[in-house]
Amino acid sequence: MQTPLPLPQEPINEQQIRREWHKGEWYYSVIDIIAELLGTDHKKAKSYWSTLKGRLKREGNESVTNCDQLKFASSDGKNYKTDVINNEQALRLIQSIPSPKVESMKLWLANVGAERLDEEDPDAVLIRSIERATERYQLEGRSDSWITARIEGIVTRKQFVEALQNAIIDAIPSMYAQATEKLYTGLWKRTTAQLRGDLNLKPHENPRDYFGEYALIYTRLAEKLAGDKLGQAELVTLTIAMDIVWTVAKHISIQAQSTSEMLGYDLVTEKRLLSAGQ
Repeated sequence: MQTPLPLPQEPINEQQIRREWHKGEWYYSVIDIIAELLGTDHKKAKSYWSTLKGRLKREGNESVTNCDQLKFASSDGKNYKTDVINNEQALRLIQSIPSPKVESMKLWLANVGAERLDEEDPDAVLIRSIERATERYQLEGRSDSWITARIEGIVTRKQFVEALQNAIIDAIPSMYAQATEKLYTGLWKRTTAQLRGDLNLKPHENPRDYFGEYALIYTRLAEKLAGDKLGQAELVTLTIAMDIVWTVAKHISIQAQSTSEMLGYDLVTEKRLLSAGQ
């Protein structure tokens, strides 16, 4: 009897898997892992997990099924509780799922699981993230100038988030999403959901990974200026902070719109603008 040939390994799209630092380690969405391994949507992944969870419980495999739950943003922009598992549980889970992506998933989990947030050197985490992002963008065939704009945007985004944390008195977890909505709506006259639609994105894909190069530049400029203004304001309320972000976004929007008209295309999608007669 011939030994069956191993399944060819396929790469995974790590951007599709939501994760959060919880209890001193990374926790991953079970549904996202299953959807990525099976190449299916969340509805089918949920059904698959329900069936698999029942089987694993009957087999006494509670090390996987005894899940925590965390709230993650969904494609509709709302936050919902979903089953999450840590690195060890995830490695056990994927052994029960036949997929040509299993080995790639193991490798990714091993790499991510090895990461730890070092409070004495927080920049180390950012550097590793940038290195992985650069490698991925290069594999996708992005131009060097686009990659530079994207990476610079990642650094500025981190600074912007820190400015929000330091400036807002009544800080709440949702303030980052609120600030992003203010920024996008003021700058691009579109919400995050509308931008996703214009870019034809799948759930959980980061719009900025698909922005045109000029859109990345103007988004970075808006977050840079907003971060500086927040720093000057020192301690403010959430409402005032959002007003600062909105005012800056509207200011940069004028410049972005002028550039868009000069180039003849939408800076976000890079689709040509329709003339008045079209």
